[in-house]
Order: sequence, then structure tokens, then C-alpha cells
Amino acid sequence: MMISKALTFVSDFLNHEIKMSYGIDEDRVVISSLINPDGTITENIENKIVISVINLEHETTVNSQGNYVNGGNNNFGKVSPPVYLNIYLLISANYDSGNYIEALKMLSTVIGVFQANTYFTQQKNPTMPSPLEKLTFEIFNLPINELSHIWSGIGAKYVPSIVYKVRMISIREDLITKEVPGLSGVQNNPQAKTS
Repeated sequence: MMISKALTFVSDFLNHEIKMSYGIDEDRVVISSLINPDGTITENIENKIVISVINLEHETTVNSQGNYVNGGNNNFGKVSPPVYLNIYLLISANYDSGNYIEALKMLSTVIGVFQANTYFTQQKNPTMPSPLEKLTFEIFNLPINELSHIWSGIGAKYVPSIVYKVRMISIREDLITKEVPGLSGVQNNPQAKTS
């Protein structure tokens, strides 16, 4: 759910920026794979900028301790800590050879949008859906041989593209794993002595 919300927000933002830049009405950015699992070419991606997830990475540098939620009646529920993910996005200009210059123009526009907007927050971008808090975009440089492996793994012919690392998607389900009673009868007594 969180990943789809993040990608939908990003594609909507890019479509809005492209429409404003070029005075066009149709969406040019889609979220899709380039190839179906059966090896056929995905429909409705011709002459489009295609956003595809090529990897998910668990972000382990964030302190992820368990949390508690108020369950009412002076009880608290222990919930598992959120999972933080980095998403690697392949952004491809999937244009036919007759539109190669257009492909480069659209890809350059996307790069320019992310250069001007390296991060997104709800304060800065009110259309960002909850519970997303912050998305940060950075270009992820791949050596040519690794890029070749990605394209052969996808099973598609190379088109102009760029890879972005998007930090961090937080996935959190407040499923209570343990109930903990709250403290009762404790008063704050500055005169109390500890031994």
C-alpha cells in the first residue's frame, strides 16, 4: 500500500510538471513494468516515461525499536517497529526510434524535476498522501555492465533511462503483538527517597 501510494504520488507530480512545462493535456508518465511475466511487451507504455521498481532495500541504519499504542482502559499495546525501505526506480523513456529526441527531452525533464525537488514532504507537498512523511530522491549511478544486466534481466531492449534511489518508505501496521497494563497509583513525590 505504501509503495503504491508513493509511486502514484511521484507519477502524478511528474505528470503535472510535464503538462505545465509543455502545455499538454495527456499523462506522459506511467507506473508499469516494461515486460509482462510471460515475456510480452506491456500495453499502454509506448511513447511514455515508465517508472518501474527494480529493487527494494531494507534500510538498517534507522533505529527501529518497538513502539506502544494506547489501547484504552490504561492498557497499551506493543506493536512491531516500522520497516524502512529504499526503493530503486528505473525511469525509462520508452519511445520508438522515430521519437528518440522526444524521449531524451522527456527524460531530461524528469531529471530536471528531481534536481529541483530532491525531497518531498507533506509540508512542502500537500498532495502527498498520509502516512507518507518524506521521500528523498538521489541518482543511483550504475556501471554499464550492471545496467546491461538489469536490462537483460527485465528482458527488454535498452531505452534511455536513469535509476533513482528513493529513501525511505516506512511500512507500519499497528497490529498489537502484546498487551501491557499501564502504571497505576504512581504519584510524583519529590520527597521520596531511593535506596
